Amino acid sequence: VPGGWQFDRIAMPLVLLPLVLALQPATRTPILQLVARTSAPAVPVKYVLHSASQQANVWLSRTTPPVAQVNSDSRATEEYFDFLLGRQRIETSEDQPSVIVGGGRIGTMLLDFGSRRGFEDVLVRRGESIPSDHPGPIYLCVHARDLEEIIKQCPEEKKDDLVFLSDGQLEPLFQRHGLYGPTQSSLWLVMMRRGGKPVDGATSDTPEGLTSVQGKWAGAFAMRMGTGNLLCRELMQRDARRATLEKLVFTSAYNLVGTVHGGIPVGEVAQKHGDEVGAMCRELASFIRYTLSVSLFSGLDDRLAAYAARMEFMKTSIPPEEFPFRNGYFYRFSKMAGPRTTAAGIKVDVPDTTPIHTEYLLFAKANGFISAELLDSV
Repeated sequence: VPGGWQFDRIAMPLVLLPLVLALQPATRTPILQLVARTSAPAVPVKYVLHSASQQANVWLSRTTPPVAQVNSDSRATEEYFDFLLGRQRIETSEDQPSVIVGGGRIGTMLLDFGSRRGFEDVLVRRGESIPSDHPGPIYLCVHARDLEEIIKQCPEEKKDDLVFLSDGQLEPLFQRHGLYGPTQSSLWLVMMRRGGKPVDGATSDTPEGLTSVQGKWAGAFAMRMGTGNLLCRELMQRDARRATLEKLVFTSAYNLVGTVHGGIPVGEVAQKHGDEVGAMCRELASFIRYTLSVSLFSGLDDRLAAYAARMEFMKTSIPPEEFPFRNGYFYRFSKMAGPRTTAAGIKVDVPDTTPIHTEYLLFAKANGFISAELLDSV
């Protein structure tokens, strides 16, 4: 199985059981018991495996209580089987006149790239309406905090054309508005000022670049980025989600560690506090693995440190308006720690899912780097 493919609690036994059943009975029994314990669904499931010479009936019964915090996404499993069966559905698109929401650094950059190709893009500023009759993509070059209102005001027939470029964890936002598989990009670049030259986040270890995009308008966006000599990989939903969550880990960990050390640049965080930020990155990645059932790419520490060294001049901070989409996303789960009673009446002691991250946030609050109101807001 290719490394990194995610399986939900139903699909994993389907892949493993044919291999296990080929073993000798003495070896097979304990493995089947392990699979039953770790991947049993809510009710017993009978798997019938057919081959030319035998039929095997395997019962998996619940032996352990469910893990209430796991949120498994079946789309990864579906995508995996599409990959195996050659049914990958990849939409193609080309750069064209587009709608750009927001005239900040990223919006201005995309406008410039479009003008180089002779396009007359439509710029939508704060308070203006998104045109319902424009056929192209709609690039949302705004802060994550502004997305809620933009989605509400967007014409229903144009919501499928939205392209999300904001940093942070946007999945709860997508779920609230019923946006399935929207076009989304994870930007690994820096624009120091409006109208300035963008710095690509590609490193010697990642010459193909770190910026990625997936969705309906992936090809159009990648082509526009290429106009400015910026690398952008078109990925399937599975890997694009991993790239986006990896950027969330970087943004949350490096900015928090840098902030508690006086707002130092990310390059200094990697150079002088590598052990601290590395431990936090691994902790946040583990949280993502066991909460969202998404494993990030291997080599996380080195890759993020290399990116930080590349962007060594970038200052660290925790903007209050972005907190709910970055560190606040993790801290929201930490606030659930403590004695709890489940819906079934079972008393459990819920541990802090990210204790290192919580410790740094509380230190930042105690030393005036962030406010108590900010922590209470999530």
